[in-house]
Amino acid sequence: MKNPLIPDILSLLQQHPEGITEYLIIKSLEEHTGFEHIGDDDQLAIFQKHFMVMNALHQLQKQLLEEEQLFLDISPLKIHLVTASHQSNSREITESDDAKLSEYYLDWSNFENTSKDDVEKLLESFWKLYINADNRLAALAILELEENSCGETINRRYRELAAIHHPDKGGDPGTFISIRQAYETLIPSK
Repeated sequence: MKNPLIPDILSLLQQHPEGITEYLIIKSLEEHTGFEHIGDDDQLAIFQKHFMVMNALHQLQKQLLEEEQLFLDISPLKIHLVTASHQSNSREITESDDAKLSEYYLDWSNFENTSKDDVEKLLESFWKLYINADNRLAALAILELEENSCGETINRRYRELAAIHHPDKGGDPGTFISIRQAYETLIPSK
């Protein structure tokens, strides 16, 4: 399907050579006739507008690379055009996450078949991941570890701190409990 937002999004990209956010694209196109068929349900409407914009961006990404040797960098915080020769300094389309996202947004059935319940489940899933990420960072801070610490490093650090702060060794029970909670967050029991 030829997305009716493509010409206007291309114009916005040209007006913002430094890049633009998806939010600003949606705000700029709020009154666009392409959004006429979108209902009033807030969460579903937001998803549908997001999907239409991302569909247009991924169609443009493919077209611009093939026809103009321009790379459209689509990232969560900034969308901008770069020449294909500068693409290596930017993000590359790979067979992994970028390709899967592109495939998802280029499949119009994902727009048509996503219900209000589906959107609520997606949001719930997102918030669980977001909260878990915050909990992980807090747990790493308690154990005084780097963000990329592996399981072996986490185990070793937990044993070191537990040996120091265990109540049987004269440590503070509250400190020991927070260390144990941090460890359980990072290495959940099976």
